[in-house]
Amino acid sequence: MRPPMDLDLTTLNPRQREAVLATEGPVLVLAGAGSGKTRVITYRIAHLMRTGVSAKHIVAVTFTNKAAAEMRERVCGLVGERRAKDLAVCTFHAFGLQVITKEAHRLGYPRRFAVMDTGDQAALLRRLMREAGGISRSLDLRRIASLISRLKTTGEIGFADTEYEQAARALLPRYQSAMPALACVDFDDLILLPAKLWRDHPDVLEEYQDRYRYILVDEYQDTNRAQFELLKLLAGARRNVCVVGDDDQSIYGWRGAEVEHIFRFDRQFRGAREIRLEQNYRSAGNILEAANSVIAGNRTRKPKKLWTDRGAGDPLSVVAAPGEDEEASFIADEIGRLQYETHRKLSDFAVLYRTNTQARPLEEAFTAAKIRFDTRGGQKFYDRKEIKDLVAYLRSAFNPQDDVSVARIVNTPARGIGEATLERLFARSRHEGMHLFSVMKRADKVPDMPAAQAQAVLRFTAIIERYSHRIRADGWSKAARDLCEELGLREEIRKSVDSPAAVARKLENLEALLQALQRFEDGNRADGIAGWLARVALDSRDEEPGGEPGEAVVLMTLHSAKGLEFPVVFLAGVEEDLLPHSGMQGEPPNPEEERRLAYVGITRAREKLYLTRAASRFRNGAPRPRTPSRFLSDLPAGVVENIDLAKPRGERRAAEDQKGREFFAMMKAMMGES
Repeated sequence: MRPPMDLDLTTLNPRQREAVLATEGPVLVLAGAGSGKTRVITYRIAHLMRTGVSAKHIVAVTFTNKAAAEMRERVCGLVGERRAKDLAVCTFHAFGLQVITKEAHRLGYPRRFAVMDTGDQAALLRRLMREAGGISRSLDLRRIASLISRLKTTGEIGFADTEYEQAARALLPRYQSAMPALACVDFDDLILLPAKLWRDHPDVLEEYQDRYRYILVDEYQDTNRAQFELLKLLAGARRNVCVVGDDDQSIYGWRGAEVEHIFRFDRQFRGAREIRLEQNYRSAGNILEAANSVIAGNRTRKPKKLWTDRGAGDPLSVVAAPGEDEEASFIADEIGRLQYETHRKLSDFAVLYRTNTQARPLEEAFTAAKIRFDTRGGQKFYDRKEIKDLVAYLRSAFNPQDDVSVARIVNTPARGIGEATLERLFARSRHEGMHLFSVMKRADKVPDMPAAQAQAVLRFTAIIERYSHRIRADGWSKAARDLCEELGLREEIRKSVDSPAAVARKLENLEALLQALQRFEDGNRADGIAGWLARVALDSRDEEPGGEPGEAVVLMTLHSAKGLEFPVVFLAGVEEDLLPHSGMQGEPPNPEEERRLAYVGITRAREKLYLTRAASRFRNGAPRPRTPSRFLSDLPAGVVENIDLAKPRGERRAAEDQKGREFFAMMKAMMGES
């Protein structure tokens, strides 16, 4: 018998301790920004285990792999790795994948199935659009995929009819029929299929309810309707569900998140206990005063007020610039000055903005000032061509029924199999009701198929079948390396890319993928290559920035910044039609969510916050006047200092002017010395 665990709850504040000890029945923890929500969740898990609850009876779900990994690491630090071995800490999608993998036969899926990422979805939709006809090929496939996701998870889209909605509704039945036929699921299916399984098989649901007796949910304000239904089914009669979230940080309504789940929690789980965490451990007092004032403008919210015992700190700097270039130059110069005067690292600074289009003048200003920067939100690792090509080969070898992956790499590297040949093969597969790969294996029997193309297709199928056997045997990471060599993928990169730096980067990416496969095989051999392919699909879903920024200023959108914090933050473009935004991709404006987005941006700052705006910005080749954001008028006068870059320097605040003189004198001296 293991000795009881020591767990020091005196390190928690009274509200945190209350949340940790309220273990039975439904609990809503309203965790304000920087109030220690992860600490509460991990201590609650440790406390449950200390009181005799087996780790296998606890499941904690969140939204990103990074958050899940951090949560597990913290729990292991409290209870030890051996005690936490059977603990389920994962994302919603990873949890759903575990259920589907175990119960695939009940859902009508084969044991080997694939999880499609967003790129695979786009490829499938492109083919379905060609087959359906009457749908413009100029439409953005990823936007159509987003609308299909909404229709699947909520049954509605939520705004007026558009060409995109009509396309999504027309393609949805074809899309839904194609998925099982391809032995594929998408990310929505990872939530929808387990719920369907449990509704159709009450005995199976009972097994899962008995296994997972205590449920913890992080970032509850980000749950969509399908995720809520999954949780309610799993909670069952025990109702031991603890959700932690903050309605003031609900910023993903555009992808189906429903903040109403927080507002309705006490009606959906009668007798629920509500605990509010309002002590902030991140930001200085003036920053919190500003955040509280801005978010108070929302009518629909759970009232709460952040506070800190850290002191007021510096005032907020509200900066008005004549144009976007002057705004960007000010930010670059101010970072240079602060770095010199306060000896901060570049990674202590972040510049946040509402849309990616705002990055251009900032990148130009940082380049001119020779300040290293890291623009987040660019192409993800698993979206790079060289990565997707190799993953598609492995997916095709694992599951030849995956038409999307097979079609992607049939002519990679080039084999003389063009679009016309591929379309002929697809037409034959539709005519015979067979998978694409099955038709390919008989390419020489396809009517009107030129002999040269038929032989090229047969050589391709021989490769897939050979490696289909190899990856099922031991050493599948070595099989992947051999596949790279046989295909000449490295040589293909060298031939197709002109820049030596780009060649080196792509080769490094390929090697990084092979090493990741080797590490997974070493540590998860029992999961097989199926487990690795599922991990790749789930990793590609993460929307958070990956890795540490290194020694560089971070540039990113407000949505990407959620969950992060920095000593100094510049919130750029605080103007009407930007923040709040006037509506994107045909969706109507959502003023309350925009206010929450501003609140999230403000609360990313620990010590110093700048809110900058421009009097004009270039749009469609001409300068357009801009209006200050309504959120600026919500700021308490006592926490703000105003800087107008359009005024002569003598009319600006004296302190700023003196600092500026010192900084530019220093720069001039340095340049003179060099």
